[in-house]
Amino acid sequence: MGKDPENRELVRELQEIWELTPEEEFETNVEDAWKKFREEKIDAPKTPSIGYRSHQHTSVLPYVFRAAAVILVILLAGYFAQNYLTNSNIEDPQEFYVMQDLVTESGEKASVSFSDGTRVILNAASTLRFPKRFDGAKREVYLDGEAYFKVAHNPESPFVVHTDKAEIEVLGTEFNVQGWEEDTNTAVTVSEGKVSVKSMNPDKTEKAVLTKGEYTRVEEAKGLAPVQRVKIENHLLWTQGGIHFDNVPFRQVFRHLERKFDVQIQVPDKGILDVPYTSTFRQAELNEIIHVLSASLDMTYERNGSMIKFKE
Repeated sequence: MGKDPENRELVRELQEIWELTPEEEFETNVEDAWKKFREEKIDAPKTPSIGYRSHQHTSVLPYVFRAAAVILVILLAGYFAQNYLTNSNIEDPQEFYVMQDLVTESGEKASVSFSDGTRVILNAASTLRFPKRFDGAKREVYLDGEAYFKVAHNPESPFVVHTDKAEIEVLGTEFNVQGWEEDTNTAVTVSEGKVSVKSMNPDKTEKAVLTKGEYTRVEEAKGLAPVQRVKIENHLLWTQGGIHFDNVPFRQVFRHLERKFDVQIQVPDKGILDVPYTSTFRQAELNEIIHVLSASLDMTYERNGSMIKFKE
């Protein structure tokens, strides 16, 4: 529509025809209906108007309009298929899909390489939305979960990761983003290069720049936390099968374990969920982790298949 005024006019006419047509099921011979439509158009105004609802046309025109709309849809689709595919460098029809999703289930990880050479490792129970081919001033992806990015350097096209709480922008670097929508924060750790982190909270739109070995998080209600120096290897342990918790509430600890091991965890006192917890498990085994957590909470636990219940 933006390329040619005739395209805009065609779509406008299609919309007007469609809006004038009652919603009902029908069957018709498209070729015959098109002929009837052209005959009706001889004495009709050039552009369909409310006058088409007059009593003398009531019995036939709703079906004619619907058939005409079908014809226009077919012609419009055919026009763009022929011209867009012929006059562009698209290699296959899949290029029409603007975005695609990589989704991991609980207990699994995945990796993907983008068209620009960027490589990503996606953690369990995460979703990464990205285009089949980057085309534009920015390379933008959307993350719900945790992922480690090794971004191909391109000064002409910044790479942007969107979560529901933060926006992370780079030119070419390596960094980790942990940002599940259900959690209260998005955490960013940089292992190489430089990263800009901005809060998406409209009341707290601060921005921080991180370099190698630095960490920050965007908290849902508080905005950006102060930048810290951290041990990078701890925050990347998940890519090698380990787990690191850095002063996060037990609510987030339990959610992380549920995602990683595909289990459900229950506690007798909901107040425990807000207590912060820090620990590192280099070779994460569920039984070992639950044993350590029960000692930290001064509780016993019972496991029945995928259900784990802590008891006072």
